[in-house]
Amino acid sequence: MNDFAAPHPSTEPTSPALATPVSVALCVYNGAAWLPAQLASVLAQEGVDLEIVALDDASTDGSLEVLQAHAARDPRIKVFANERNLGHVKSFERCIGLCREALIAPCDQDDLWHPRKLATLVAAMGDADLAYCDSEYIDAQGQSLARRVSDDIGPMHGGDGKPCRDPLRFVFKNTVSGHAMLVRRSVFESAKPFPALLYHDWWMALRAAAGGGVVYVDEALVQFRRHDRAASPMGTRASGLRRKRSSSHNRKWLAQWEYVFDNLRSVEWFPHRVSADWYVALRSAEHGHVRRLWTAIWRWRASVPPYDLPRWWAAVRFWAKCANKVLRSRRERGFEGPLFK
Repeated sequence: MNDFAAPHPSTEPTSPALATPVSVALCVYNGAAWLPAQLASVLAQEGVDLEIVALDDASTDGSLEVLQAHAARDPRIKVFANERNLGHVKSFERCIGLCREALIAPCDQDDLWHPRKLATLVAAMGDADLAYCDSEYIDAQGQSLARRVSDDIGPMHGGDGKPCRDPLRFVFKNTVSGHAMLVRRSVFESAKPFPALLYHDWWMALRAAAGGGVVYVDEALVQFRRHDRAASPMGTRASGLRRKRSSSHNRKWLAQWEYVFDNLRSVEWFPHRVSADWYVALRSAEHGHVRRLWTAIWRWRASVPPYDLPRWWAAVRFWAKCANKVLRSRRERGFEGPLFK
């Protein structure tokens, strides 16, 4: 049963004098089966002046027609379409760029939002650059899986009552999901272009943490649908879905981090000494030399997981994990396929 979506959302926008303007950036690809319910939950948002920018990424299942039909009934919806399929990351980059407001909420096609999701995140944001909430997993039919995102990846950064302004923490463990975030447009403007192989929400979380910070709302304000066509692998434990593990997952693990720090070396907003230090350490580890990796871990031990331990003990634990993966990677062949799938 859907507890979030209003069956007959109002087509009258909230008065701008009483509510904060928010743009919702909805990216769609072959999501016709779920779009009506998701659109109903977004249109039912309370306490915000809503704009919905929907971008169809060359769907073949009638998704564009669903969007256009809803836009004909509600002027808050603006529909755009890619001439060819651009993929998840580039579509979100284009969609967010089409938004007009200073606060932007990325939106997936198959979730359901609590009516107070956006208003709650607006109130929590304060002077931070990004606010995000927890999510409850639901299955393809909308039934609760009795588990939250925080159960899988907690503790969540920025959940101690003040913004987290340590971007390195988000490199090692990103706790921000795009469907659960509200972000300032200024973050997007300085974070673009998104790296081709890095999730857009991760990249914007890094940028926000390097600026005004990230705050977390400990409420499940999204019902996060898990099914075999979902773009993200999160929630596979709760849903019972199984994704094949790469035979080269340790080499892939090293390559992912190397890719992240290589991209961070080229931006002005991330501390260059940090990105350069870690990039060199990971390049050395890739060739089996782990001494530089230990030096980097110890130097930046305030930022490494696990976060519920004293910093010296966290550094030792993290070092042991990294060294083990490096040793295992030396026995693996090169991986194939996308880095972050």
